Order: sequence, then structure tokens, then C-alpha cells
Amino acid sequence: MGREGNGVELREKSIRVSFTLDGVRQRVTLEIPPTPINERYAAKLVARVRKAIVEGSFDWGEYFPNSPQAKAKQPTHTFGGWCDLWLDTKGRLSKNTLNQYRNALIVWKDLLGAETPMDQVSHAVVAAKVGKTPWKSAKLLNNYLICLRGVFTLAGRSLKMDNPMEGIENSKHQIPPPDPLSTFEMEKVLAHLKERFDIRAWAYFEFAFMTGMRPEELIELRWGDVDWASSSIRVERARTSGEVKPLKTYNSRDVDLVSRALGALEAMKPWTMLGSVDHMDGEQGRRIFENPGTNKPWHDERSQRDTYWRPALRATGIRWRRPYQTRHTYATNALSAGVNPTYIARQMGHKNAKMLFTVYAKWIDGSDRGREKAKLEQLLGNEKTALKKAV
Repeated sequence: MGREGNGVELREKSIRVSFTLDGVRQRVTLEIPPTPINERYAAKLVARVRKAIVEGSFDWGEYFPNSPQAKAKQPTHTFGGWCDLWLDTKGRLSKNTLNQYRNALIVWKDLLGAETPMDQVSHAVVAAKVGKTPWKSAKLLNNYLICLRGVFTLAGRSLKMDNPMEGIENSKHQIPPPDPLSTFEMEKVLAHLKERFDIRAWAYFEFAFMTGMRPEELIELRWGDVDWASSSIRVERARTSGEVKPLKTYNSRDVDLVSRALGALEAMKPWTMLGSVDHMDGEQGRRIFENPGTNKPWHDERSQRDTYWRPALRATGIRWRRPYQTRHTYATNALSAGVNPTYIARQMGHKNAKMLFTVYAKWIDGSDRGREKAKLEQLLGNEKTALKKAV
């Protein structure tokens, strides 16, 4: 039975040790045969444990790694622990993306329980939580599911567990179609900005309408990106929440500049081309566009929207649209002018013209001004004409 007081108890096929931790008697079974050698090992183990407890350095994982208490303290034993571990694997993503992922995982920890043992998070539990939670939108749910799938994929590879996400699909949601401004509305807004606001606000939106760039690309443009000889500008970086990041497609592009876009750059020259050091960002050079309210480069798109865009739409009586619609306005204006869709796609940074045909099908169909329909009409005509031709 072991010596009295040494905390060792010999059993039929194992050895059980005992000690007191925080006033509670603890018993741990060691899956080793009750031989004299193993008994001495167990006694020494108990002595080390008791010393560690007195010194305040006792850790279940160090002395009894296979015990339930040790596993409960392992961060990857719980769902919340695996969430944190998965987020750590995404450390090279932009700060904004990491914050979005972190917010999503906070929601999942709340719904599924951060302290829930990972092997108890079943498909039925996940499906029930997904199904009964009143999500703000299908798009939000789909974005959150990206994180959850990543967590279970990572855990599954290590724990050899079934993936609870099997069969849980994204919610269907309708992507809102482009809502561009008409040419008349565009000119009205630009005229108001030029007349009522600082010329720098007008230059920013004039350039946006004339190039179709994304807002996060516009605010990160540098004077060194401009090729005056070829009337073009290199787009190779973006800025989101004050952080520089790669482009959405990870492919830089050269955008041709029409005369009005060049005019917007000329308007900015006195302000930022030889401006203060606030516009410098290492070897990347001075940023082109700046906030007239702070005389510093734009931090994000909110200031433009709230300080200039929204008031301009309200003052001109034009229906509300997001400033991002400047990009859609560029595309639809180009299509209406009969510009080759492949060229437009290249200007806007799409990988190919497929997306352009999908998103702007309505305007592509209308850009021929009835020419294609006239061709069919000429061939087929009305019923009587068709019969005569058949005879």
C-alpha cells in the first residue's frame, strides 16, 4: 500500500499519488505498474510536487501532463484557445483585417463558449447557433463563417476530429447593383464642390470620377507614381484605417489619365508636391491628396464622405450614394462612350473583363445605343417581311 505519509498508494495495476493543493486533497493515478522502482519514482514525484506547491511554482502540465486538470489549462483544449491560435496564424494580414477577424471570433466565443472543450463543439451545436442567431445580414454571417471554418480546419489537423462545419453553407445574399451618378449629376456635384469648398476637395473627387480608382487607392497615391510623359499613374498600394497594404488584387497597374484627371493633379501641385514633411512616408514619397481641414494626407474615406460628399449631394438635391459610386460612374461613363470593356477592366484593376461583364451588363447592353437591336431588326424585320424573304 506504500509508506504512510509519502502520498503514494499502490494499486492492482497502477500507482495513485496524493497531495494537498489550495486546501483540497488531490489524487492522480499514474498508469505505471506498482513495482518497487516505480514506487520510489512516485514518492520522489510527490516530494517535488509538494515543494513546488510551497514555492508557488506548481503547474499541472509540468508534473501531470495527461491529467484532466492539465488538459483543461491547455489553451488549445478549449474552443477559445483554438480561436486565439488561429488568429495568431494570420499575423501578416493588415491591421484592419485582423480587427475584423478578432471581432468575429469574439462573437463565436460568446455563442459557442470560449471555455467549451473543443471536442464538445459538434456540428449540431454549431448549426443550431448559426440558425437561430439573428444576424444583421447574410453578408455579415458569411464573413464570420470564414473565421469559424479556419478555426475548425486548424484544430482538425491536430486533433484528428470531424469538422463541425461540414454541411454548413454560406447564406445567399443579393449583391447590391452599381448605383452610379448620371453625367449630369456628376457634373453638378463637381461644380458645387469647386464653388463652395476648398479646391483640394474638388481635385480629389474630380480625380476619382475620372479614373475609377478605389478610395483606399486614391488616398495612397504619391507624386512619384505619376508618369507625366505618358499621362498615366502607377497604382500599387492602398491605405485602410491609416495602414498601408497591398492592392485588393495584389497586382499593380498603370492607369491612363484623361485631361481632366491631369487637371486635378495640377490643382494639387501647389499644395502637396513640395509640401511639408507631413506628406512624406519614407522612400515612397509625398502623397498627392490631402484633407483641407487638417492640411495632412487623408487617413481614410470617412472625412471626404462626411465633410464634403454628403453635404454636396444634399445641397444639389441628388439622391444619396456612397462615394464608392464614383468608381461605378467611371465604368458606366466609359461603357456609354463605347470604350472597349477589356480596356476599362484593366484601368479599374479587374483581373479580366469577366467581372465587368457581370457587374455592368445593363450598361454594356445599353452602350450600343440600339445598334445591335437594329441589326436584328434588319435581319428579321416584321412577320410579313420575314415571310417575303423566305419565299
